[in-house]
Amino acid sequence: KKQHAIQLLGGSVSSAASAIGIMPQAVTQWPEDLPPRIADRVIAAVARQNPKHWPTAWKAIKERANV
Repeated sequence: KKQHAIQLLGGSVSSAASAIGIMPQAVTQWPEDLPPRIADRVIAAVARQNPKHWPTAWKAIKERANV
């Protein structure tokens, strides 16, 4: 989901955009249900930002996606 992705990437549209190297306007245009190409970029950015905590973050992401 868009809001979950933004939360994972710092909590704001600008921090999410910065984390994955795009303009904030692009984040505002994301659909609520992220397509795989955007979700993959979000997951990669989270892994880069938190390499030591990646296993825990990945578990939380998977659990949330299955809800």
